[in-house]
Amino acid sequence: MCGIAGFWNKDHSPAEKNILEGMLKKLKRRGPDGEGVFIQDHIALGHRRLAVIDLCTGAQPLDNEDGSIQVTFNGEIFNYKQLREELTGKGHRFKTVSDTEVLLHLYEEYGNDMTSRLDGFFAFALYDSNQQKLLLARDRLGIKPLFYFQTDRNFVFASSIAALRQHPDFPDELDPQAIWDYLSLLYIPHDTVYKKVCQLEPGTILETGAAFCRKTRYWDANRQKRLDISYEDACHELDRLVRNAVKDRMISDVPLGVFLSGGIDSTIIAGLAAEISDGPLRCYSIGFKEKAYDEREFANQNAEWIRQFAKNGLEHHVKQVDPCDAGILQKLITEYGQPFADASQIPTYLLSSFARENVTVALSGDGADEVFYGYERYIAMRYLEHFDCIPYFLRKIMVEICSTLFRGGNERSRSARILRFLKGTALSGTAARYLGIISHTDELVKKSFCGDFFQDVAPTLTGFDKEHFLQKAADVPGFDLHTYLPGDILTKADTASMTASLEVRSPFLDYKTLEFAAALPPEFKEHGGKRKRILCDTFAKYLPPGAAARRKRGFGVPLADWFRNEWQELILSTLLVDSEGIKRGIFSADGISHLIADHLSGKDRSYALFSAMVLELFLRNEKA
Repeated sequence: MCGIAGFWNKDHSPAEKNILEGMLKKLKRRGPDGEGVFIQDHIALGHRRLAVIDLCTGAQPLDNEDGSIQVTFNGEIFNYKQLREELTGKGHRFKTVSDTEVLLHLYEEYGNDMTSRLDGFFAFALYDSNQQKLLLARDRLGIKPLFYFQTDRNFVFASSIAALRQHPDFPDELDPQAIWDYLSLLYIPHDTVYKKVCQLEPGTILETGAAFCRKTRYWDANRQKRLDISYEDACHELDRLVRNAVKDRMISDVPLGVFLSGGIDSTIIAGLAAEISDGPLRCYSIGFKEKAYDEREFANQNAEWIRQFAKNGLEHHVKQVDPCDAGILQKLITEYGQPFADASQIPTYLLSSFARENVTVALSGDGADEVFYGYERYIAMRYLEHFDCIPYFLRKIMVEICSTLFRGGNERSRSARILRFLKGTALSGTAARYLGIISHTDELVKKSFCGDFFQDVAPTLTGFDKEHFLQKAADVPGFDLHTYLPGDILTKADTASMTASLEVRSPFLDYKTLEFAAALPPEFKEHGGKRKRILCDTFAKYLPPGAAARRKRGFGVPLADWFRNEWQELILSTLLVDSEGIKRGIFSADGISHLIADHLSGKDRSYALFSAMVLELFLRNEKA
């Protein structure tokens, strides 16, 4: 796992080493173990390394036999040994034992078709001096990030926006629509927060030369044909695929562990890893003093249950942490390089930091909810369709009446979840209902505290429906694979873990497993209200009695309570004292004051406040 950066001066001016070094400095957390640069005429490639495989000969950028091709790579290729054997048989000569070198020879043999042969997660840049072109590629699901911008003079790329900003031509004009939508979704659903800075889409390659720039999509999870298979056979195949995915992701030349929560996903991964591990399996869990958010009791139960499958023993490391530390949030905002307000980034970073004390690689259960229909909203969306037979005006009146019965609480409370469902009954259309369920701040609330900066934006639903939902997927889980998974879950996991210099691998995001799951009949994944049905049935032996029936908690923090107590002064000073957002017309001073007062009076405005606070801290970082 590493960080990469580089640029191509298309005007043929010499590449400046000091610019590349400045970009790489911002990637040090992603790659604390070494730095490498390649500069030739107008091209510059850089690499920061976190050594995981081939500790001795894996330095980058790396070239081919005659030096005509250079590559800088971030990620892991799990089938690199098989590919190396195949390429050696075709006459290619290797000088290292790293997975990176496979990329060079694959490109020589197959050109742009190389990506379809890769099994792993990656973002890389490859320069072909003979053809005078630069090739960028990103893994199928977008597990590893890759950002870029281009001007008339140059093309610039990096693993983070913070690194891109070190280039003197960085275009820093903010995109009001991206920020408007972020305030509802907590993540940027567009390329980036900057109008002219892009993120390469998952499963995509980009080629650029002196006079061209083109992108090609090489993979799409939602194009799988439905399988005609029995439930029993599907369980057997799923067992084989996930077991192999775990085994592949345990390949490492450095210590490895597993994240273990009170949920079923990480428990399944830990159970499989316990059976496979050659030594004692290290499991890592954290807990909080707030009981409603503390999963240590269930994590301990899970660890004790899977201990029976550990052929070589199991070590369960547990730590109580204090996520109520604004310094952690400030550090993370700097690393993200743009607004990101999923509050679970804080405990994710704390867990990664805890695991990093002993290991360099950790397995996680990310991805199972999107792949196997684990979210409550998937069932809610199906039930909401039944309300279409009721006239709209009656639905609206019903919601207004019921809303008075479900006030107070916080975002995770039962009343809040019921209220979100009720609001969905008054909406028509799949995209509108889905947005109504997942949106944390609706249009009216946003307008109440935002300023003239947003005078030309469209309602979030407009782009959500036309640009994202209708073009990306036929159903809600498929849509999540294209938007929520890469935009929120994977962005959080990558940045929070890499800020701690920890590599996280997610077996459920193995593309072969995902292709298989996408092709299964929906009732295999959710049936009669039982979510992740086939996952729980296939791996039932790894789950303690009653584990599959527990209500999903997620990895949250008590924002609503913090803003009324520990963070009350912080939110006041951040949003109302010398506020960049107010100066730029992004926020209204009166609107922010009323928003804070509403929350202190008992209404839950925690997500609106948190997204606003993160945005304000981002603006201050940008100015610094």
